[in-house]
Amino acid sequence: MAFKMRLTVGMTLADAMALVPALVTAPADTQGDQAALERLTDWCCRWSPTVAVDGFEGIIIDITGVPHLFGGEDNMQDQMRAAFRRMQVTARIAVADSPAAAWAWARFGAGGSLPGRATALQDLKDLPVAALRIDPHIAETLTALGLKTVGAIANLPRAPLAKRFGLNLLNRLDMLMAREPEPISPRQPQAPWRSRANLVEPVSTRDAIDTVLIHLLEALCKLLADEHLGARQLVLTAFRIDGDVQTIRVGTSHPNRDPKHLARLFRDPLDAIMPGFGIESFMLEAMSADPFSAEQASLEATQQGDSRFSQLIDRLQGRLGTRNVYRFEPLNRHTPENAFTRLSPMARSAQEMPETDPRPARLMQPEPIEMEANGEAFTWRRIRRRIAMTTGPERLHGEWRNGGMDIAARDYFQIEDEVGRRYWIFRDRGGWHMHGIFG
Repeated sequence: MAFKMRLTVGMTLADAMALVPALVTAPADTQGDQAALERLTDWCCRWSPTVAVDGFEGIIIDITGVPHLFGGEDNMQDQMRAAFRRMQVTARIAVADSPAAAWAWARFGAGGSLPGRATALQDLKDLPVAALRIDPHIAETLTALGLKTVGAIANLPRAPLAKRFGLNLLNRLDMLMAREPEPISPRQPQAPWRSRANLVEPVSTRDAIDTVLIHLLEALCKLLADEHLGARQLVLTAFRIDGDVQTIRVGTSHPNRDPKHLARLFRDPLDAIMPGFGIESFMLEAMSADPFSAEQASLEATQQGDSRFSQLIDRLQGRLGTRNVYRFEPLNRHTPENAFTRLSPMARSAQEMPETDPRPARLMQPEPIEMEANGEAFTWRRIRRRIAMTTGPERLHGEWRNGGMDIAARDYFQIEDEVGRRYWIFRDRGGWHMHGIFG
């Protein structure tokens, strides 16, 4: 439509309004455009794990070793064009031996696969100097000197060109000819272990998604087994036909490559996947993996129990979050409030604890109690409790590392009431306090 109205990119607003007086305009949303381009780049991961944003209007996809999965380069490009058309996105696609050549062929050439890839200069020589991605002022100077095409520059001696226009011009020419590598910065880190499923027909039911996931897990676990590894963090990416990309993550407490167990970890997170009109591609990646020691069938019951406990921890962390599943380990501290730390459920004990008097199963913040003068009873939470037996005292001092001044010395007593309940109370300068309850 814009082409028919003779509107072009870079035209001034005054010129555009002169051509189309009824033209509707709106302020440019550069941030929104960039965010949309980044989302589109993420969506292109269905064709390759290595994709990158190229400026404000381009996407680079490294398809090395990929086209055979889509029936060859031509079929792959046809699928890309069809997918972009469904999204109402106009795209020019080019395939070449280097990002620079693909960039030039897509914008100034015929598009598609660059013919005569071994002799790229023959196909690119008639492109304008702007195809080299050089500074516009240098391009204007070259054009004014009569050097209007890539071929005209390539035929000149390199030393005078470098002296007059700088080394960047020669570097750009070498990148175009694939004589110099051009690194790209992928949008997402590429996992070394991954499996992919490109579906003939989009799927939208949970049963179908579960089936695809099992196949992906089996393929991925085989890759890990070949390297004697187990997965620690898995990422499943679903590519919908409308361009939406959805990702879920799960983790394991120990290296694991059991497809059935890993599938159970995905059971609840998969509820967050919204298939819409259908999902046409899945990618499963092991973002981290550790050495795996395979358990033999003759393992002792204790080892088998450890394995079952590890799987339980994985399921709990999947439902509650990794940070919300932990265990307590005692620390060698004088004050009970500081005598513990939080550890991963599977972490090994780091130190041996010295022998102490029994400690309560439940430790609480100290609460004031009223102790009767004769020591026969005390009142806690408005209930009077008669004392049947008392053991103690055990004196605990404040932490020397804190100056010993924040907590004064406490005398602790184990008290049992007449119905058999046991309490841990202490006395300090502030009076009597309840601090714990024995099991």
